[in-house]
Amino acid sequence: MRKLIYIITLGIAFTFQSCELYDTYSEELNAGFSGSTVSFETATTSPDSVRENSIPLSLVVEMPYAIQTSRGVEVKYSFAGDAVFGTDFTAKAIERNEANSSVIVEKFATENGGTFIIKNREKTQDESGEQSFTNTRNTATIEVSPLVVQGVDKPNGKFLSVILSSAKNLDDNSEVTVGQGGIKREYNLLIRDIHCPSDLDGTYAARITKDEGIVDVPDVTITKTADSANPDNIWGLYEISNIAGDLQDIPFQIIDQCGEFLGPSDEYITISGTTASSGEISLDVLFSDGITTRQWTLFLTKK
Repeated sequence: MRKLIYIITLGIAFTFQSCELYDTYSEELNAGFSGSTVSFETATTSPDSVRENSIPLSLVVEMPYAIQTSRGVEVKYSFAGDAVFGTDFTAKAIERNEANSSVIVEKFATENGGTFIIKNREKTQDESGEQSFTNTRNTATIEVSPLVVQGVDKPNGKFLSVILSSAKNLDDNSEVTVGQGGIKREYNLLIRDIHCPSDLDGTYAARITKDEGIVDVPDVTITKTADSANPDNIWGLYEISNIAGDLQDIPFQIIDQCGEFLGPSDEYITISGTTASSGEISLDVLFSDGITTRQWTLFLTKK
């Protein structure tokens, strides 16, 4: 009888443990910390797309409060992919481990990666038994900076994976798990070129959004300005004959950078836009003069 009870107990324990697994990949992506693991704050199911020379990308690495450590957890990270350290990107780790302080420590990476330390909140207790915690963060940041390379060297982009290779508790050198169930251990990036040929000169059929829907409006022309404003050919500056369709006649300028659009600074008008796989350009226009605010999208197809 004792053997039978023992077997049933094991079965129950095994069943309970299996329930800890995630039923769907979506659940796993959205899961919080469980157990003693160090991982990226965000999972990348597909590579994050960034441009050369864009602002640094901050990748937050978290450590749960469940890990007991006074000296901290040392994390090692490395790089993989065809993006080259020192040519296509640089990186550094930023520690914030000074209790009740905004002091940071920067540790610059090499082509092999780097290391950083995350400290956890320390619990203290006064003579009365009142407990409190220091204000040390339980996070660190790996900052990746895409660099600009002269000429078109990334026609399809270059892939970069930042990998949390290992971690250990510095109190006793015990291993700490990195990642959560196969995710949040790697952060994947696609670094895209900003040197893209830009040739938008021509006449375009135009449509615009109105209250009644998307309607046809008179054609517009796009004309490239002098190249002297852009000696490195990393974007194209154009005059557009009208950005307002039949609402109003508003000539303007647009900047094309690899199929993405923005407008020069203007007191009243803000423009951003993209190019669809079909080649159609869509420009989102916001007009505001302090009294009237109006917003529309202009769709352009080259004739």
